[in-house]
Amino acid sequence: MKKLLWVSLAAIGLMALASSPASADNYCRPACQPACPAPAPCMVERTVLVPQMTTETRRVCMIECRPEMRTKKINVCRMIEETKEVQYEYCEWRQEVKTRQETYQVLVPEWKDVTTEYTVMVPHIEKHQGVRKVARCVPSVEKRTVCEHTGHWEDRSVQVQTFVRGCDACGRPICCPQTTTCTQKVWVPEVVQKEIEVTVHKVVCEDQPFEYEVTVCKPENKTCTQKVCTHKCETKTRDVCYTVCVPEKKTGTRTVTCCKPVMEEREVQCTVMVPYKVEKDVQVCVCKMVEKKIQVAVCCPQPACAPAPSCCPTSTCCRPVASCCSPAPTCCGAAPSCCR
Repeated sequence: MKKLLWVSLAAIGLMALASSPASADNYCRPACQPACPAPAPCMVERTVLVPQMTTETRRVCMIECRPEMRTKKINVCRMIEETKEVQYEYCEWRQEVKTRQETYQVLVPEWKDVTTEYTVMVPHIEKHQGVRKVARCVPSVEKRTVCEHTGHWEDRSVQVQTFVRGCDACGRPICCPQTTTCTQKVWVPEVVQKEIEVTVHKVVCEDQPFEYEVTVCKPENKTCTQKVCTHKCETKTRDVCYTVCVPEKKTGTRTVTCCKPVMEEREVQCTVMVPYKVEKDVQVCVCKMVEKKIQVAVCCPQPACAPAPSCCPTSTCCRPVASCCSPAPTCCGAAPSCCR
């Protein structure tokens, strides 16, 4: 990869050198000499190396594993049961009845006659005087204006349209409208207002005295005798029986089964992966440098500049130019040559 990078950088430098025009001839011309024409680039064929990726088949040695059945010996621990008798000590509880004397207190009731006073609310009936409202209907005569409907019948002429059946010129039946005048009786109403006397009943409220009874409770003091129970504390003694558990140590025998480990050698089948070498064809990507011809622009050699037709009073040359020109004429003064 490093070699490929250097080759690419070299090709890019050659192309940049070929593309730059050789325009340095016009920099240091004496004032008495005309400018040289710009050099034309020339195309040159060059051979460069270009990377190219290809796929190749190569023989590669690889390691693979295959399973194999093998027999090996291993140590196995097997538990064997053993039965034996073991003596042990245990604690057994025995009950014993004992008696103790206890002192206790008893509440003894005592009855006494106690006289107490109490208040009782005794009901009494009292009569009170009061006034109440009583409604009464009183007739009265009032004048009121009423409307009375009066009227009369009148004979009026009314035009009525009727239809008369007939026949036209062709003999077909037709209905012909005909207006006739008839007399009808019509009722003509007339409203007359007049005053009349009307008897109405009005409700009048009056105060009426009355007497009513009220139940009133009055307190009265009374005395009663009742028995009251009081308690007196007395101390007494009694014998109480109780049971106590007394421990006793005893020795017994019991059968114990225990497991004893025994080591044994046993053959077992196991699968082992055995490695072996195998050669296989593998596709590999390879980068190769291939020659390629390209066109590159370079500077072509230029002919000498033509002599100046006239000479200027002062002609100086700041630096030599890239191309070679003819020597300056003798009239240009101190500049012996403008190009080299």
